[in-house]
Amino acid sequence: MSRLTFLYQMDLPHRAVAIYTYLHDRANKNGECWPSVKTIAGDIKLSPATVRRAIKD
Repeated sequence: MSRLTFLYQMDLPHRAVAIYTYLHDRANKNGECWPSVKTIAGDIKLSPATVRRAIKD
């Protein structure tokens, strides 16, 4: 079973799941990462506004 199973069971929009998965994938051994909204948007092909909405979700 995936370590992210809890995420798929939550009532979140797909954009929020995509952002969480992106951040999880890029986190260091302490679970930290600090990409900019622009970097996230470019890497996963979403607009910066969509990334911001997903983070709020």
